[in-house]
Amino acid sequence: MASALIIDADARLTIRLATILAARSLPAAVLVDPREAVAWVRTYAPALVLLRVELPGTSGFAVCNRLRRDDDTRAIPLILYGSEVPPEVFDGHSKLRTRATAYLHVPFDPARVHAAVAACLSVSA
Repeated sequence: MASALIIDADARLTIRLATILAARSLPAAVLVDPREAVAWVRTYAPALVLLRVELPGTSGFAVCNRLRRDDDTRAIPLILYGSEVPPEVFDGHSKLRTRATAYLHVPFDPARVHAAVAACLSVSA
């Protein structure tokens, strides 16, 4: 069965995201520590990674860069999201080779999350 990984320290938001993913029959693991999360992605190769920009000790941009530069993880669809990221920053990041598959702003509408997840999973299928 396919799975997802949510990398975020906000417990309320991760519960919300996990509920949205469960509605798509996509169980989700949640990790707070970015290093642990990168190792988890390498080991389990989830169908999708949802990555918060604002992380303790680092940024989601740095984690995205690490995952995209790794041959074993670069093809895994990745949604990067944040609450304090101006649209032009996401726009600039989306032009990099190490870009995410999709970008979302918090707070988000569940319909936008569903649409981003569907788009990511259709690309990887």
